[in-house]
Amino acid sequence: MHELSLCESIVAMVAESARREGLHRVTRVTVDIGVASAIDPDALLFCFPIVTEGTAAAEAELAVNRIALKARCAGCGTDFSPETLISPCPACGGHDRTLLAGRDMRVVSFEGE
Repeated sequence: MHELSLCESIVAMVAESARREGLHRVTRVTVDIGVASAIDPDALLFCFPIVTEGTAAAEAELAVNRIALKARCAGCGTDFSPETLISPCPACGGHDRTLLAGRDMRVVSFEGE
């Protein structure tokens, strides 16, 4: 379960940022997770309270935004939202494309006091 190590990294990064900003307690952390990122949001939500115990983020809420796939067709230049990683371009039927979104994860923000 790599979500546990992801949570540890998120909490370490947020705790360090909160310390630099003069915050003593983190109340909410928001992350974007692409639908094709191989990260299970439910596992992340499960691990988060365990990892935050004893940190500035103890009892913080973890908000997860799911980011849909977005792609640009290399053949015709059409931007589209494929349903899967192997869905063809709806304009030309081509499969040569660049993924623009949906495979990454990032910490968007955190709140605290």
